[in-house]
Amino acid sequence: MSDKRRADRAKQARRDVRRAKRRTAGTSTDTELTDAIRSALAGGHPLNLLSMASMVIHVGKPDRRRDETHLDNILTGLIGVRNRETTALLAVTAELLVDDPAQQLRCRREVAERGEHLPRWITALPQVDVYRAVRRTHVFRDVDEVVIGMRLDRGHELTVAIRIDHNMLSTVTDAAAVPEPIDEALAKVAETSTDTDIFEMTLADARVWTEDALNMPTLSPKTDEWPLYRALVRWLVGRLPEGGEHRSPPGDWKSGKELCDGFFATSSAAPFTGSSHRELLLELFETGTGDPLRWSAARVEQAIGGTPHSEYSIPLEVALDAPDLLRAFIPYAHAQSGIRDELTARTLAMVESLRTSYKREVLRHAKYWGLDDVV
Repeated sequence: MSDKRRADRAKQARRDVRRAKRRTAGTSTDTELTDAIRSALAGGHPLNLLSMASMVIHVGKPDRRRDETHLDNILTGLIGVRNRETTALLAVTAELLVDDPAQQLRCRREVAERGEHLPRWITALPQVDVYRAVRRTHVFRDVDEVVIGMRLDRGHELTVAIRIDHNMLSTVTDAAAVPEPIDEALAKVAETSTDTDIFEMTLADARVWTEDALNMPTLSPKTDEWPLYRALVRWLVGRLPEGGEHRSPPGDWKSGKELCDGFFATSSAAPFTGSSHRELLLELFETGTGDPLRWSAARVEQAIGGTPHSEYSIPLEVALDAPDLLRAFIPYAHAQSGIRDELTARTLAMVESLRTSYKREVLRHAKYWGLDDVV
């Protein structure tokens, strides 16, 4: 759901918030800040000011750390500029401060005291109409994108997409927002997307999936867009109904064991005769998404691209077979899940590219821990 406008909006929002920060240090940029907010309001769509408010919160609380002093200083700078533009920004910021009741109340009191006439969509934010949610997912199931459509006051449409990476502990790694209806946003993405499925979700399920992902630790690098939309996403989640179902695990031990039985009965598994090979394969199933039937290049890189973490009960000579075992198993698994040959070939190319470095790392790791004689 990304395009050049998203990147430009992120850069502009960061510049605008930096102006507010500089003001708290004594550098007067009142006119610049006012002009930036006025431009956001004049843009016609609420997303411009929502993005700016979301960035204010991100700068005040980077990485979800509760630095009350930092946020307090930024809000003090905004409160010190008494005009309609900063009143509008404070009002929207207050709406998005869902995890900080004290600062939220402070902003709301300041807005009420000023008595400014604000655009109706701002005062109507608590009544936003969230009307549809879908899940976009690639056939590898590495990533789910929860896409939510909403309607603000006066018919302003907004679509927000939240990227959940299951190779990264099912955490949120990115988000995007576009000022258009969800049907149009999905249609545009479909023009350039392949091997992607779309599933309707209940709004309650969209909430619990997103909440679960937001509560997981973030292990992946930040994107430019995620800070811009994090507070907006947290606010949006709170507008969704509760009571949804959590994401189901991709498989269980019993189904994995049955898949192993089927694979080791084929000629492709002939070189791997030891019971430890079965144990190794079951261990590999636990990498990435945990789905034994779907292997992307990204998952393979995670499984054999770094420091090996094999159980010590697996003999060294068997651990060294992991790339070859995957190279034999992945076509079998993809045949079961219907993944086309071209995608399988890309995955196998990753296996081959990591084969030598993996073996070298396993041997280095074994020597370090004195496991050369593991049998």
